[in-house]
Amino acid sequence: MITASLAPRRLIPLLVWPGLILFVLLSYFQFPGHRYLESDTQIYVPMFERFRDPALLSRDPMVVRAHTAFTLYDELTLGLARVTGWDFEAVLGAEHMVIRLALLAGIFLITRAMGLSDALALACAGVYALGGWVSGPSVLLMEYEPVPRAFALGPLVLGVGLAAHRRYLAAGIVGSAGFLLHPTTAGPFWTVFAVLLFIPDRPEQMKARLWGFVSLGVAAVGLKVAAALQPGVTEPQAFLVRIDEPWEQLLRLRASYVFVSMWPPVSFWQYGMMLAAAAPAYLRLRGFIQPTLRFFLVGLAALGVLSLPFSYLLLEKLKWAMLPQAQPTRAILFLELFTILLAQVMAFELACREKRLGAACWWAAATFAVGVETRLLFVIVPLALAWLVEDRWRWSGVPLAVAVAWLQPFGLVIWRGEALRQLMVCLVLGALLAAAAMLSVRRRAIGAAAVVAVTVSAFYFVPGQLRTHWSGQRPDPEMSGLCHWVRANTDIQAVFLFPDAGRGQDPGVFRARAGRALYVDWKGGGQMNFFHDFARLWWSRWQETMAEPFRPDSLPRFRELGIDYVVLSSSNRLTDRRPVFENGKYLVYRVK
Repeated sequence: MITASLAPRRLIPLLVWPGLILFVLLSYFQFPGHRYLESDTQIYVPMFERFRDPALLSRDPMVVRAHTAFTLYDELTLGLARVTGWDFEAVLGAEHMVIRLALLAGIFLITRAMGLSDALALACAGVYALGGWVSGPSVLLMEYEPVPRAFALGPLVLGVGLAAHRRYLAAGIVGSAGFLLHPTTAGPFWTVFAVLLFIPDRPEQMKARLWGFVSLGVAAVGLKVAAALQPGVTEPQAFLVRIDEPWEQLLRLRASYVFVSMWPPVSFWQYGMMLAAAAPAYLRLRGFIQPTLRFFLVGLAALGVLSLPFSYLLLEKLKWAMLPQAQPTRAILFLELFTILLAQVMAFELACREKRLGAACWWAAATFAVGVETRLLFVIVPLALAWLVEDRWRWSGVPLAVAVAWLQPFGLVIWRGEALRQLMVCLVLGALLAAAAMLSVRRRAIGAAAVVAVTVSAFYFVPGQLRTHWSGQRPDPEMSGLCHWVRANTDIQAVFLFPDAGRGQDPGVFRARAGRALYVDWKGGGQMNFFHDFARLWWSRWQETMAEPFRPDSLPRFRELGIDYVVLSSSNRLTDRRPVFENGKYLVYRVK
């Protein structure tokens, strides 16, 4: 491979920054894309609205129980909105792109510290930008939404990259930024950093590590002060208490992803495939990897794996209420992250140094499989491992791969339909990237351009046949019209209910855009992870109004519950009264 020296130099050359920015824009607008008010931003944005105007949403039980005390995510967003005059969607979008740039810069630095050239390290950043789904804890390698855990991951990965280049103070500062944005996501990084303090090194390096760790103390004090000043805390978060049986039942219903025992079995098999690929790749590449980076690779991956039994013991056996809030199993993300990077570096090692194009293709295909369809690893990894051994054993992985394909693990039918198309996409992109990397050894400039071109093409072929349209949510004029009318024509304290919405997203979008309270909605129930009393309140309200299909004779009961308006779909028009507002999708009826 084209190796890169760790001698003093500019960490990220000027010519690399346009490439990183290009991958940020492709990942944001093309694939995997971005979203707003689709998931957790339905929780955070109404809280921001209330922080800015305490008169809003005071009758919404979810909004008045803000859980943002132990993060500066809200202060940062509110401050930028105040300074720029932008709305929250624009501010969060801008923050999200900056965070993705920090994340990809960290990937670049990590793979440079594994011995790659600038062009190949840039390609690794681009491949990672394709993202992937972390089965089990329900998180993403590249989060679609601008949420705290996404904001924290960028600085933390950048911190690993800086530490790999012995910039320990800078690593501590950006790691502290990640801690301020989402402390639980930052936990694994700082656990490894704390152990690193005791690893012998030159005195100046030991001193730099210590100063980097001191920055965490400063951040912790600042976060404590900010938490004490958090406005509108109506119910304290439950930390050092036990989860009682009713609360656990509701958590298993509404937040099953926090219980390891409820994860689908395919999750654990996929982690096994990742370990099967990452471990031999690490052992083979160990000599090229900077020592501090080796420490972070092993430490973070080990913490990710150990988080599973740790969470099972503390949550499902000891019933500690802190676990649904901290969700330590999200650390398994680091295993998937490093599997992508190690497999990609292995592909480049085989192509550039050993001139083994066939083996490089399989390893590169494995990295694309993580973002395309993780179950493909059941077929690709055995073949990739077989190509690492001597020539006479090269085809030993074929029978195993054929057996796996025949067994159709977890519904994966490899020889037809969507799975076959996905496999071909991974193999073709892997072969092209490996060939371009091999070319970069002989013709450096042309090869580097080819590597970047293949990586860019992946953003168009991985999503589907050939997607050429921008990603993102399409305009919803009916919802916009509804929210505009509500803001202009209803009392600021009015309470709404979407009785026929079920578990749909419309109520949460409405709450954020209209600035009006909801009596209950499915998405808002996620706050039960943080608040014991809210769990019971949410469940009782759900049972009262949403558990059964909507019936027109329920309106008198809704009035007694304090609901002012109901919003129905156009198919549920009431015959005994006229709506106060209607469009092609929604009907609004005044209850009182």
